[in-house]
Amino acid sequence: MHMAGWQKCLVAGVVTSAGYAVLPGDGPSRAAAYALAGFTCVGLILAGIRRHRPQRTSTWYAIAAGSALWIISSTIYMVTDAGPWPLVAGLFSAAGYPLLCWTLIGLIRGRARADGRTVLVDAGIIVAGLALLYWTFVVGATLTDDAVRSGERLLALLFAAGDISVIALVSLLVTTPGARSASYRLMLGALACTGVSDVLVIATPGDRPYQSGGPAEVMLVFGSFLIAAAALHPSMRRLTVPLDRPPMFVRPRLALLAVAILLAPAAGLYQGAAGTIDRDWLPSGICSIVLFALVTVRMVGLVGRVESQARNLSVLVNQDPLTGLANRRCWDERLATALAQGALTGEPVIVALFDLDHFKRYNDTYGHQAGDELLKEAAAVWRANLGQEDLLARYGGEEFCVLLTGYSDEQARVVVRRLLAATPYHQSFSAGLARWDGVQSAAELLDKADRLMYASKSAGRARVTSDHVPIEHIHPVQAG
Repeated sequence: MHMAGWQKCLVAGVVTSAGYAVLPGDGPSRAAAYALAGFTCVGLILAGIRRHRPQRTSTWYAIAAGSALWIISSTIYMVTDAGPWPLVAGLFSAAGYPLLCWTLIGLIRGRARADGRTVLVDAGIIVAGLALLYWTFVVGATLTDDAVRSGERLLALLFAAGDISVIALVSLLVTTPGARSASYRLMLGALACTGVSDVLVIATPGDRPYQSGGPAEVMLVFGSFLIAAAALHPSMRRLTVPLDRPPMFVRPRLALLAVAILLAPAAGLYQGAAGTIDRDWLPSGICSIVLFALVTVRMVGLVGRVESQARNLSVLVNQDPLTGLANRRCWDERLATALAQGALTGEPVIVALFDLDHFKRYNDTYGHQAGDELLKEAAAVWRANLGQEDLLARYGGEEFCVLLTGYSDEQARVVVRRLLAATPYHQSFSAGLARWDGVQSAAELLDKADRLMYASKSAGRARVTSDHVPIEHIHPVQAG
């Protein structure tokens, strides 16, 4: 069975990590194996960028550069005999944090159209809570101990700042709306491996947690292959493409902020129980937690009300009141978005424009109420014959349009022929089917579809005319 490049990368990662775990010896030989595996993954990341050409290449180049710095740092550490990390290796490692943060910021900004100030406030809340947690449990004793050398203090401070920033940004990324693609999951898996490795380093006693293929070291090796697989997967091109309609507020983000706010009183309770705080720590901590929890519940209610009002307003603004289909405003926005994404991903975009034949005569014969019933029934039948991702809109009067993305020319013709055959009440329509050439504006594409539609009318109606294809005539099904 043929395996894609990213699948081969995953298999190589499993095999390499397992082999590395049982590799005998220590020092230069192990360091060489680690460096070879790591820089191979960096090369694969660069190959994925060149192959798929994502919109935000700087995001992917940053993670490739950050990975290279961490590989250099770990390699230097492995070949030294000193217990603590040499200062130069520590600085290499610290320099990788800004690059990883840049990667995460690029992913967050690319996946949702969000207010930058709001994102900064959310990040500030999370960072403040994590900073107190890190001070209490991780670096506080080191930074206040006069026996610790200044170089070690500097590295401890840099690593703490880097870890806090990365955790905050990963939390924001997970709660940011966007495509949950294979590349996204592989990237999260790589970040999880890095996080687990850091936890193992902190929890491992002694001065050398990275030794003899320990779990922390093996996790880093496998994480490198996960990042490479994420870059090789075709879905990496859509990893930084925003949703068409991102939600106004994400409830997981609210839960994340609530947890971050509660870290402060939780740390106070811990310090009180440990004897660090002498007075009033228990009532202060409990009252703070209760107050924050109640404020969070109140915020959930306010957000729910705002979301409900926003949905109602969106329906009024973007929905045709008679047929319930998307209106002209919604159509224009979705078409512009489809063309922008098509320019990035190369996904084909096809527009069908059609209107009911002899609709005025139908109105004059049966009355305007019957005409409205025809429009509503036709809209319902056509909508039922389209895919979930296809957009059907009322363009104006008896004129309708369909947006088809990811279809071949023949597949699009089959869809429109199916709609024509399903038109109810012994009626038909004339249609024009236009494929976007990659450079046309939305107005030019619609004008082309309009001209093709009038070609169908001139040829006798009840037809579909598309690019470079003879006019097709289909007798509609006589429904209802």
